Amino acid sequence: MARKITPLPLPASPVVDSVEAFGAFVRSLRTQQQLRIDDAAALCGVSVQLLSDLENGNRSVGLDKALAVARQLGLTLLAVPKSAQPQAIAAIKSQSL
Repeated sequence: MARKITPLPLPASPVVDSVEAFGAFVRSLRTQQQLRIDDAAALCGVSVQLLSDLENGNRSVGLDKALAVARQLGLTLLAVPKSAQPQAIAAIKSQSL
């Protein structure tokens, strides 16, 4: 019998400032889509080990791989100047996610 995948909520903060923070978003989106890690890795074109390490913050990967994973799982990365971060977060939080 297949293991039940428990959807995880998105992290409280939209700021990705570490490998661990990015991994939390990836795992959240994967589980919300009810994807097993092996299925998600195949969909993203990466190895299961790479995706597992990324989700757990165990290693960084090239930007090309990180963007491929993000794109396939429906995650958009937004780059803003650090000085504009408070306004950007406020704007994002004012929208219904």
